[in-house]
Amino acid sequence: MRKRVLAIAAVTATLLSAGIGWARDLGEILVEKGLITPEELRQAREEDKQKAAAEESRRDMLAAKLPKYKEGTGFVFVSPDNRWELDMGGRLQVRHTFSDVDDAFVNSAKRSKDSQTFDVPRARLWWKGRAFFPGLKYEVQIDVASTGSGDVLRDGILEYELLDDNWLSIKGGQMKTPFCRQEITSSGRQEFVDRSVACQALRFERDKGVQLFGTPMNSLVEYYVGAYNGTGRNNSLNPDTHLLYIGRLATNPLGPVPYSEADLENTSTPRFAVGTSFGYKKYRADEFTTAATTTADPNNPGGKIITAGGGATTRVPPVLGTIQPFYNSLANLNDVSAEVRNFETDFTLRWLGLSVTGEYFRAFISNDERNIAVETAKPFSLPSHHFDAWGYYAQVGYFVIPSKLQLAFRYSKLTPNDKATVTRSDGSAETPRQTEILGALSYYFAAHNLKLQTDFGPITSDGVKNAAGKIDDRQDWRVRTQAQLIF
Repeated sequence: MRKRVLAIAAVTATLLSAGIGWARDLGEILVEKGLITPEELRQAREEDKQKAAAEESRRDMLAAKLPKYKEGTGFVFVSPDNRWELDMGGRLQVRHTFSDVDDAFVNSAKRSKDSQTFDVPRARLWWKGRAFFPGLKYEVQIDVASTGSGDVLRDGILEYELLDDNWLSIKGGQMKTPFCRQEITSSGRQEFVDRSVACQALRFERDKGVQLFGTPMNSLVEYYVGAYNGTGRNNSLNPDTHLLYIGRLATNPLGPVPYSEADLENTSTPRFAVGTSFGYKKYRADEFTTAATTTADPNNPGGKIITAGGGATTRVPPVLGTIQPFYNSLANLNDVSAEVRNFETDFTLRWLGLSVTGEYFRAFISNDERNIAVETAKPFSLPSHHFDAWGYYAQVGYFVIPSKLQLAFRYSKLTPNDKATVTRSDGSAETPRQTEILGALSYYFAAHNLKLQTDFGPITSDGVKNAAGKIDDRQDWRVRTQAQLIF
């Protein structure tokens, strides 16, 4: 009987802990009737509290062993001893593009005509975290949207913090090179559907190498210096002893500005960052172009004509792909080497939903090591001794609904070779260049983790051949709509 009464008292204590008034009265009634003593009621309540605490501790320990989910990062696994962490996540972009081709350039035979297409430009998966101790980090990222080309691996990085408080770290593997702010910024954190034409053309993109870097004093100063193969991502090993060297220096005077476009935080006080980067490598021509092919000239006995110009090799750094057309008349790829000195400077601002970003690029190309005999060996030819590839972009975005609905505008220009000219039908000379003028409308359901974007505007190419074979300016109109999910 006594045990049964004590059990009733325990139930009473449980109800008491839930704050139910009549339960407290029932406990007092049991004491008043002499069925239990006040001490027995107190002990029953104490035992119940201990059991509840033990159960809560057990649930906490179980929860600690289970993965957690963090928006923008993915599922986070942490070992019980906190020595290991694994973050698993991914990103998916689904895009529709409509292109309205300039009427003078419509050529069905060359597949130059109005078009619309659906695409999955990026389907990324990543595994990253730390191992053994906090200073040792790793990251692997793949893009399953490009499995058909074999160009799957994006990042494969080992990183170690040499000095605490972000003063000095080292990392090696395949990674983004620290050149071009918009390139360093993930393609999933842009305020337009994709990067500007200037950045796309003049960056180095990913490469294999080693990098020292630091962002001390709350990112007041950022520095990066690295040595890389210079052959591009998932490409062949470096064929000689010449490496690609890149350095970057930046400052955030009023507080850190993340490498992420759009002022989603609605920054209450103005913040800005200024940076500059420089890259250098001496390239052999066969690292980025193939040789031209010739056949006998039917109008000149003993002479030859080029039947096919050289083309870019697979997955070369974008800046080399931009200058490659000026090396497409080589008979022998050992006839010339190219020294590339690539410079950029950038600025970005965030304040009350306003974001402003701009960059200027200039690649100084030197071809002084050359086979002079080729210069008179028609139809082959060498590029100019020196030329510059340059470009820039400026863009501004503003949230008309804070952190949700953003309007943006971008202007970008690219000149692949400032020494190259083409002759129009009226006899005037023109330097080929490309201009991009875009407006954008974006809705952020959950910051960059879930967003819907569209950008639209004319893409103008000056000094190109139209469908009739005459040099003209081409103006296509393009509309892109893209949905993105980071999971």
